[in-house]
Amino acid sequence: MSANNLISSKIEEVKAGLINDLDQLKGLYSPGGESGSNINDMHKYIKKISSSVNQINLISNLLKGINLFCSRTAIFLLRDDKLVGWGGSGIIEGEEETSNKEIKKMFFSLSADTSFKAVLESKKPFSGDPMSHPDNHLIYSRFGNKTPQSVFVVPFFVKGKPQAVIYSDSLDEKKISEKEIEIITTVGEMSMDLLPIKQKIIARVKTQEYEEEKESKGKTDTLLKVDVSPSKPIEIKESDPERMARVIVNDIILYNKKRVEDARAQKKVYQILKGTILQSKELYMNKHSDLRPFEIQLLETLADGDRESLEGYEFETI
Repeated sequence: MSANNLISSKIEEVKAGLINDLDQLKGLYSPGGESGSNINDMHKYIKKISSSVNQINLISNLLKGINLFCSRTAIFLLRDDKLVGWGGSGIIEGEEETSNKEIKKMFFSLSADTSFKAVLESKKPFSGDPMSHPDNHLIYSRFGNKTPQSVFVVPFFVKGKPQAVIYSDSLDEKKISEKEIEIITTVGEMSMDLLPIKQKIIARVKTQEYEEEKESKGKTDTLLKVDVSPSKPIEIKESDPERMARVIVNDIILYNKKRVEDARAQKKVYQILKGTILQSKELYMNKHSDLRPFEIQLLETLADGDRESLEGYEFETI
């Protein structure tokens, strides 16, 4: 078995194990009861989380799954000496996209004595009184000044280190189901650790399929300039930001030919391909902090030099 097939097999074994465990748990509960409903909800979202192929979808599914077991939830990413909002559910009233934009504006300093800081320092969940820490009022003031009945905050680990905190709370009569939230969070952590491997496998499979297709048609020019012979594994040089940006953007065009053509014709490249563009940007930034090569390729190659067609995309470097 090749290395790629072995890794892919291991990923599927982990996913199958998680789903099998939940299948067994489902049998312990009566189908019509609240516990049975909870396990069905977990089963549904664990499948979605473990099947996610990028961080955006993974975290989005994670939050939606957790919100089934609390009134409000949000995730805050650790950035130097502060926690920065990424997204949530139920925190800000309105559509999901609008709500997440508001949450992204939030940040909490780690110098403040909050439940967030306590969870990061202890590396353990916190459950209890919403005013247990003196500076917790800073959290609720940004959540519409609604003080919850109770809160549950868990650390989110990536490769064994806490990289975020997940906040959930209880308003009105809805209780927090802590055990369910911990299970979903653990699956999210495992899936996040496996994500880079999964993305590489997908990229290599797509590249090989493309090369084989071109070879079968008798074409000699190749997009990625890689050797796909059985004796040598496919290799994309991720250390070169210009090259990686070029490969990623060309892949957008390659696998979305009709949509790209329509988007260019309508001058709505960003509007039509928004999800794909943001996922590609995330993939690039996993390896490189300098966004300029990616944005140059986005404008010159994907949009064919037409900046107007990328209206809505927030350029950071050009």
